[in-house]
Amino acid sequence: MAGLPHYKNAHVAMEKWEPVYMNLFEVLIKAPDAVDSWEWVMDNVTKVSGLDVEKTPAPVEQIYKGAKRRFAGGFPDSTTADITVGFEVNLNNNNQMYVYNALRKWCDLIFDPLTGAMTPKVDYAGGPMTVSLYNKRGDIFRQWIFPVIFPMSALPMMDLDYSSGSTIWQLEMQFAADYWEDMRL
Repeated sequence: MAGLPHYKNAHVAMEKWEPVYMNLFEVLIKAPDAVDSWEWVMDNVTKVSGLDVEKTPAPVEQIYKGAKRRFAGGFPDSTTADITVGFEVNLNNNNQMYVYNALRKWCDLIFDPLTGAMTPKVDYAGGPMTVSLYNKRGDIFRQWIFPVIFPMSALPMMDLDYSSGSTIWQLEMQFAADYWEDMRL
């Protein structure tokens, strides 16, 4: 009869290994030079998602006399990444929504809905975006670097609601990346 698990039988317990905390991360984004006051925007990042950079080809199937056999496909369905970054929006001393204003200026480089002006990728692309995951000491053990990024979605509209109480406006911006580096220890 097998005994019950014991503290001394667990490597995690005996070696005092730490878990991975999902709130110990930092996001750094370099916006195009035309976007003003960007350093203040980075102080308002709340979350990041879309770091699914592990790409594998989808399986393909063959059927022979009713029996299936599967193979790894010839190439992945996607070789790009769509990273979503969440921000909280504050007002500065000049009563400006500086997070929204900076993101709007970046989006206007792609297409300005008020003038119809558009610019080439060399003008609207920013980067790098670096997302670092670290331990309690601040030692980075995983890092995603996206050298070239740009907003790929319009800014979300504001949903105003008298019954929302003291809700802080949070918005998400989705960024496109064609290439990345994924570094792990």
